[in-house]
Amino acid sequence: MRIFGWKGRMAVERWETAAADFLLAWTSRNDVIGAMLCGSYITGNPSRRSDVDIHLILSEDAENRERGNLVRGGLMIEYFLNPAQQIRAYFRQDFEARSTMSMVQFATGRIVYDPTGVTNALKAEAKQWLAKEREGLSGAELELAKYAVWDDMDNVLDSFEQRKPDYPFVCQQAMMRLFQTYSRFLQLASTPHHHVLAYLKDPRYLGKYLAPPFPDEEFARKMVRLIQDNDPYRQVQEYEQLVQHVLREMGGFDPNGWHLRTPLSL
Repeated sequence: MRIFGWKGRMAVERWETAAADFLLAWTSRNDVIGAMLCGSYITGNPSRRSDVDIHLILSEDAENRERGNLVRGGLMIEYFLNPAQQIRAYFRQDFEARSTMSMVQFATGRIVYDPTGVTNALKAEAKQWLAKEREGLSGAELELAKYAVWDDMDNVLDSFEQRKPDYPFVCQQAMMRLFQTYSRFLQLASTPHHHVLAYLKDPRYLGKYLAPPFPDEEFARKMVRLIQDNDPYRQVQEYEQLVQHVLREMGGFDPNGWHLRTPLSL
């Protein structure tokens, strides 16, 4: 079995050798009916800390799933063993959690073993899930979200004005919640904290993670500046301005007289 289709290539990269070494043992098992390589080694621009992600598809009669790490050729391989029905459950669960992690892995992954066609089917389904539209914020949920944004700002300003030692931490946490709340309002998927700057600044991120451009260019530009500004005096001013921008876009908010009445949840 030729896993990578190396015929005619002058050289094989170290990560490919490591992956092939790992896969040869697994793909000889009768209960493994598919294999896919995912992650930065496939989508591009891996770092020295990138691992090689490998999904192995088990037959439908599998009773357990497994994930683990192994070092091959000096590289960390992170592997996942699941039957197709479990992968489909991950797609659904991630969509409900506003995540795209499992879908992006399968949509961008490289199929290297697929005798039954199930891996290709999962790849197509992942793309369908990515195309689904998410719900935004409305009604009581929207009002609570706006209050939370304002309340975070109030806490950040209080921490700054009292020169509390935890101000940087308080501000960073509030910035992330502001980004995630506004993303949800705009019907976007959640973005991990360590991806936010790349998402807003690096066009390569959009292709790598199949993410749409952030629709509010003004917010994106100001958020990038805010993330990179280490001066606390400028930072707190820029943060307050960004909060006011978001609240305007979400329909406005005035804390004076704000109230929300909802049914009991007994």
